[in-house]
Amino acid sequence: MKKMSILLAAAVALSLTACGGGKTETAAPSAEAQTTQAEAGDKTEAAEKTEAAGSEAAKPADMKDTWVMAINATFPPFESIGDNPDEYVGIDIDIANYIAEKLGVKLEIQDMQFSALVPTMQSGRADWIVSGLSPTQERKDILAFTKSYYYPMNAIICQEGAAYDTLDTLKDKTIGVSMGTSYANIAHSVEGANVSELDNTPLVIQDILNGRCDAGIFDSTQAAVFVNENQGLEMHIIDSEVTEADSFAIALPKDSPYVDQINGILDEMMTDGTFHEILVKYLGEDATTQYETFLRNLKIAQ
Repeated sequence: MKKMSILLAAAVALSLTACGGGKTETAAPSAEAQTTQAEAGDKTEAAEKTEAAGSEAAKPADMKDTWVMAINATFPPFESIGDNPDEYVGIDIDIANYIAEKLGVKLEIQDMQFSALVPTMQSGRADWIVSGLSPTQERKDILAFTKSYYYPMNAIICQEGAAYDTLDTLKDKTIGVSMGTSYANIAHSVEGANVSELDNTPLVIQDILNGRCDAGIFDSTQAAVFVNENQGLEMHIIDSEVTEADSFAIALPKDSPYVDQINGILDEMMTDGTFHEILVKYLGEDATTQYETFLRNLKIAQ
């Protein structure tokens, strides 16, 4: 998921003070001096107008001052609720804040069920979705997407000792997934599986812990967080192909004019170290290094 500079112009007032308490008279400026001062004032005013015009050029006149972002804040480390109920933290939140700052817009976050994200965008109640959303063909038919910014690996979470380490081991088992996600499609592909689609991923974890689900399928980054926070669980990364439809991208309304602009900002984040810093902040140095190594060797399946 941080950088604007503000130019402050100040006028310096020059005052003359008499020494020893005597009054000092100041001669009126000459005609030549008056002309020079007037020209200087005109140049200053022109510069201010140019600067203002430049700011307006950087932000299109028809761009909203505030962008509403739809998220599902039950997807750590990408998005979750912080210490306060109205505070959101995570990789996607930092990415969105950076982009919003570059675009010169304010960010308003609306938290909702994952299954409501796309309908909310379609109804015009959100300007973008930055919430671990995969650009599946079905979604691309109705929304615009930026380039992918994250390629997650998939993982199975189960109780310790269960050793469900491949999809084949989940045959005829009850698999929990978050409703409307790409992980639901993976679960449905398992022979004989009973797929339990729940409102969010924490509910899937609870059902694994209490035995209502034998296992769940998650993004491996999120899985690592859940296993770290909940005793009695283990995770196994699934050796599977990665496609564009498995990746995470930013969704905007269909035919949005801002896709290229946001793609440029994402490129900047990838090359100047900003994205690396965000990953380290939430994943740690080791996990980030592993992911970046994985990414360098990644071949996107068609």
